Amino acid sequence: MSSIFKRIDTVFLQVKDFEGSIKWYCDVLGFTLRWKDEKSGYAALDIGETPLTLVRATKEPIKSASISFNFFTPDIEKAHQLLIQNDVNVGSINEDGQVKWFKFQDLEGNELEVCHFIE
Repeated sequence: MSSIFKRIDTVFLQVKDFEGSIKWYCDVLGFTLRWKDEKSGYAALDIGETPLTLVRATKEPIKSASISFNFFTPDIEKAHQLLIQNDVNVGSINEDGQVKWFKFQDLEGNELEVCHFIE
């Protein structure tokens, strides 16, 4: 562990529909809005230790070829069902023996991932 750095403070995700994305992440994934700065286009969402900060894109966001981060869940089947019930584009649950995961897309088509493992 670093003696200087304690944690990742936040994870940033660019979105075109700033207000719609805030609503989607709160309504569908159950996150809560910690704070929002309408003028500069930042909104921090509480989801646990590290917040997700949505950033209003000023131009077309560049889609990454790989997943930048994933969400941990203690119950992957429940998380998977929740997303399906909310009409989210969800992939199937994968397993490699120790880790289970699945991919999904947010309101804007950002590809994200959910994982589970025994802590």
